[in-house]
Amino acid sequence: MEIAWADGRVDLRCPVCTRTKSQRLIARVPVEWQSPQVEIARCADCNAVVLGAQLPPSWYTDADWDIYVEQIAGIEAIADMLVQSGMRRGARMLDVGCGYGFALDVARFLFDAEGIGLDPSVAAERGRRELDLDIRPGTLDDAFPVDEHFDVIFSSEVIEHVADPHEYLAAMRLRLSPDGIVVLTTPDASVVEPDTPWTLLYPVLSVGLHEFLVDASGLERLLTDAGFAAKVWPVGPSLHAVASLDPAALNKVRPDERAALGDLIRYCETRAARAEPGSALALGMAMRQLKWMVRDGDFGRVADCLPLLRDAVQRRHSIDIDAPLSVVGDPEVAAVMTGIFHNLGAVHLWHERRPKPAAACFTAAAWCGRAQWDRYGHYADPETPIYEALARTELAVVMVQTAPKRVDAELDALDEAVARGAGTDALAAEAHRRVDAERRMYGSRARRAYRRARRAAGKVKRKLRRLRS
Repeated sequence: MEIAWADGRVDLRCPVCTRTKSQRLIARVPVEWQSPQVEIARCADCNAVVLGAQLPPSWYTDADWDIYVEQIAGIEAIADMLVQSGMRRGARMLDVGCGYGFALDVARFLFDAEGIGLDPSVAAERGRRELDLDIRPGTLDDAFPVDEHFDVIFSSEVIEHVADPHEYLAAMRLRLSPDGIVVLTTPDASVVEPDTPWTLLYPVLSVGLHEFLVDASGLERLLTDAGFAAKVWPVGPSLHAVASLDPAALNKVRPDERAALGDLIRYCETRAARAEPGSALALGMAMRQLKWMVRDGDFGRVADCLPLLRDAVQRRHSIDIDAPLSVVGDPEVAAVMTGIFHNLGAVHLWHERRPKPAAACFTAAAWCGRAQWDRYGHYADPETPIYEALARTELAVVMVQTAPKRVDAELDALDEAVARGAGTDALAAEAHRRVDAERRMYGSRARRAYRRARRAAGKVKRKLRRLRS
């Protein structure tokens, strides 16, 4: 999918303010399900981004949801949002458009929340079964008695899909307890600019799925127009918001709070142990457990998650994580392996001090990331390009010791990866700096070792001469 930035006027209805005439055309995108191209406009009245696509029926399959569960689901972002919202323990929670149900499951684990989800999708059916959740196929209008209310209504990446956001928020208001909170996320319209990297822009636009996008002021205006007091703040390419009918409820909101990595590790450990062996859930939980242990520097416990990870990867993708170079050359290798091999390489390098097996893992991670790009013509998730760039960085540094003649070629490969969206220019510059520093340090160590060896050899020769004489 390619985007062609444009300039002109187009008549498109804005779902936010209902303006229909003479919107500012900003881009066109060719898609396979309709002709002519999808037109993207910025509303002249409210500055929302309007996507003039005819939405196709959902085509997501179980295989697509496997990838979501294994790798894409933003469990850390969900946990952060729940922590930031100030929700109380034991709260009664409703997740609208819950998908697989991770938000309900995490809220149950972290806050002992009693949760109900609404979603008619295949993912919801799986989450109901695999996570043992109460997920229903109805809508806000018909799923509950008129007097049933909730302490927390969670709605992540949903509002941008609806044709009438005002009606959607009004239905939420009817279901919210007087001092309850709405916790909401949506892509940030301010990201839609020509200089935004495609790896960020692609999921924000989600052409064919999103009806509209708003910036922070637009989201706050939507919420206040619906009768809520609201706090809105940006998080990367997304907007997070907490809203309430009672302004005092917002005093507990802490946008800078984060979920503790230890809690996330415990969640993944618990879920992985209960998951069906070899399932997408088992692999996804074990992968995240490894990721967060490495980030937390908890290397001593990494060995605890490796047996389950090893088994899940072997069952699902027929890959031996102890033979990382076996994936190199496979154009269909699963993208989830990019992060797995990068983090295994980090364990070998930073904890075990074994550069050669680390280099093998980083080589495998770099291949897995590039394979995703070659397969789709873009990165299909936000983590894969980051892990590819980090793996190529660490590989170049490690090669100063393990394969010094290949270092410059690996730096060139990193620069090429950054040019197609894996990482940033700043990351590439830092990689070159680290390689230069490692070369100087390793060269100094090698020279010192050579001089020590020469001195030791000289002592041996002198001793032998004395013995002979």
